[in-house]
Amino acid sequence: MSKKVTIDPLTRIEGHLKFETTLNNSGVVTDAKCTADMYRGIEKALIGYDAKVAQQVTQRVCGVCPYAHAEASALALENAMGLKLNKNGYLLRNLIVGAYRLQDYLLHFYTLSALDFIDITAITKYQGKDSGLLALKDWVNKELKSGKIFPAAPFLPRYEAAYTTNQNLNISAVKHYLESIQAMAEIHKMVAIFGGKSPHPVAIEAGGVTTRPTVDALMKYETLLKRTKAFIKDAYVPDVKAVAKAYKEYFKIGKGTGDLLNFDFMPDENGENFLFIGGSTINGKFEALKDTKILESQKYSYYKDGKKDYAPMEQDSEHPLSWYEYEREQKKSNGKYSWSKAPRYRDKVVEVGAVAQVVNTYKSGHNPELNRLVDSINTELGIKLSDYNSVMGRHLCRAIVSLIVVDRLEKDLNKVVPGELGFIEKEVPKNASGFGFTEASRGALAHWIETDDEGLIKNYEMIVPTTWNISPKDSKDRAGAVEQMLIGTKVADANNPIELARIVRSADPCIACSVH
Repeated sequence: MSKKVTIDPLTRIEGHLKFETTLNNSGVVTDAKCTADMYRGIEKALIGYDAKVAQQVTQRVCGVCPYAHAEASALALENAMGLKLNKNGYLLRNLIVGAYRLQDYLLHFYTLSALDFIDITAITKYQGKDSGLLALKDWVNKELKSGKIFPAAPFLPRYEAAYTTNQNLNISAVKHYLESIQAMAEIHKMVAIFGGKSPHPVAIEAGGVTTRPTVDALMKYETLLKRTKAFIKDAYVPDVKAVAKAYKEYFKIGKGTGDLLNFDFMPDENGENFLFIGGSTINGKFEALKDTKILESQKYSYYKDGKKDYAPMEQDSEHPLSWYEYEREQKKSNGKYSWSKAPRYRDKVVEVGAVAQVVNTYKSGHNPELNRLVDSINTELGIKLSDYNSVMGRHLCRAIVSLIVVDRLEKDLNKVVPGELGFIEKEVPKNASGFGFTEASRGALAHWIETDDEGLIKNYEMIVPTTWNISPKDSKDRAGAVEQMLIGTKVADANNPIELARIVRSADPCIACSVH
């Protein structure tokens, strides 16, 4: 007899995600539904406003990766303007978005995901002299004796599962969990040096970066970058590798479709030669990006008129269901079930994110440094590139991206010309259109803009990473990327479905972004 396992909401992610799975008699997932349970409508609310406000407003789509929306929005308007930045413009933008990327990956691993693998209760047996760990041990013990319903939150309660028994790994990861908070705070300072503030940097504009790079600012950034690099190399990457070695079976669990999509990310000072090359891997074959091949389906989304797939910017308004229509769909066995839409690339269900960035760039052969790093790590862990399509592959790829990005930031920092403004001002064009593609922390991000005869926003559209990954089924009834990661998974204990939580968190979903 089949059994339903529903997690609602999944904690330690951004936003409210519900997912429902059906298990057969053997405990294997045979069906899955991911539900984004909220509606926002920010993109269409921009219509009629000055095109330059989009960089600031669209950042509010997300509190975790606002920098990426600022960049994509600026790129879209620059594309409409036909504007190319000066060298400092490209370099300073890299210093902002690259730093933010590092912060997001530390946040995802330590704050959101590590607790799925390490045993936080190991801290109660700690016998060392580290003051931070001793303070945490004392706090956890007091919480456990407090009689609270949920003591030691957010570490407990948790699913009863096979957490690692490697005490050295547990204590090391907990120590770095605490240290990562300081590391992330310092990265926010790096973002703010040239971004003006963090989160939601204000200096990224169409035309470059409005903060003038002084010698003092460059030196301050360099000091923080050195400490960030040390934490990534000495703590973050070793912890990810240690977890990967302890849970090697998770290189076989949570496999998606294997079809991958990413966009170009971090150009050189001339706006060319990107650090990560955009493209797709479909049926194992890498191809350069074909942006016209994107269509969206809303057959299973809470919108009217869901029979026809449509291209970006084909719709200039949204038609969400009324409350009564929503209730009718809830009662159907095969009705609409998410506020997220279902984008498809070249008619394929694709996964976006760090795996796509690493695998596609590796296959492109464009970045020899990345290829050498991937080959070295694969040899150390005894895995293949095909194993990256997995729970552990997603964690590992974020670590790989971090190593590549932090080295690039050092190089870009040394190329910045002190005192030279990296910004070119230009009027918003009338009756123009443009697009901006980049990579957010969670994957491929695209903005499109169209202006009217006064230069105001006539239409605006975003397709964000989580919309790709946690999309519902499409017009051909094909499950979304994360839904396919869940299907086929063996769940050992339906009352403690840790396998499912590990899979979904490995994709780092952001529901606030996905429903924008």
